[in-house]
Amino acid sequence: MDMDMDMDMDMDMDMDMDNLYIPNTIPVDESYGRVQFGLDDEVDSASIYSVASSAYNFRIEHGRRYHDYKAGHPFPYDAVSEENEILMHHMMLLLLDNKDYLSPIPESSLRCVADVGSGLGLWAEGVAERYPNAKVVGIDTTPHERSINPNCSYIMSDATEEWVLDNPSMKFDLVHIRSLFGVKDWPELYTQCFENMRSGGWIEQIEVEINAQCDDKSALVHSKVKELCTFTKQMGLASGRDLYISKSMKELMEQAGFVNVQERKLKLPLGSWATDPKLKDVGRFYERFYKTGLQGWLLQICTRT
Repeated sequence: MDMDMDMDMDMDMDMDMDNLYIPNTIPVDESYGRVQFGLDDEVDSASIYSVASSAYNFRIEHGRRYHDYKAGHPFPYDAVSEENEILMHHMMLLLLDNKDYLSPIPESSLRCVADVGSGLGLWAEGVAERYPNAKVVGIDTTPHERSINPNCSYIMSDATEEWVLDNPSMKFDLVHIRSLFGVKDWPELYTQCFENMRSGGWIEQIEVEINAQCDDKSALVHSKVKELCTFTKQMGLASGRDLYISKSMKELMEQAGFVNVQERKLKLPLGSWATDPKLKDVGRFYERFYKTGLQGWLLQICTRT
């Protein structure tokens, strides 16, 4: 995939030319990096300092950075994983014809939206910008900076546990989940979604089915991609996580109390081999997504278990 980015930056300045001569050495603030927190020795574990220190605790393994919050996650959280998430976001916009969701919710009825596993907040920010009258809440175990949109906020929380919202009476018209495979307790996650949803609201989840297929079956005989798909079952057992949630999410949603659950399958080409222009572009994104994600999906589970 080729990504061309052209940036033109024009800066108009009216100033005395003498002010353009900047000293070669910039004075250093001696207190920088030496901030002292005014905390008593008897501060308890529930203090804001304790929460912040655990929330921003990372570790490095085999050159990749992992988050330690809530016993961590088997997939890394670093610059490579961020690129991987960005690729997924743009790929899904292409695949869904620039729609943020497919649920039959009139735009005028969209008041409160939850994005479970919000990550970088790409989907949440996009929805908040497109629907300025809707309140958007991102939920993730990863810390997030303040939103650029006034109607979007983030909660650092494990979504399988009770949702503690700023407004306890808030109920959601739409709960969005995307590419969240790796959760340990899916039934509890769907229960939380159900309990925090407005009557008549919708839950929408999209996951990649880890099952490589080909119209020409003979092409799969010696396929390493197919071998990796098969290997995923062992990875799931070793890590105690359901990596095949795409096959069971419909049933689990119904068990949580959701009705009228509909399932739609979309083809996702791996590579730009399709003749259809849209699928060709989708394939380019998916190939790059696959290549930037593969090491992270395999590395910790394989080296630890």
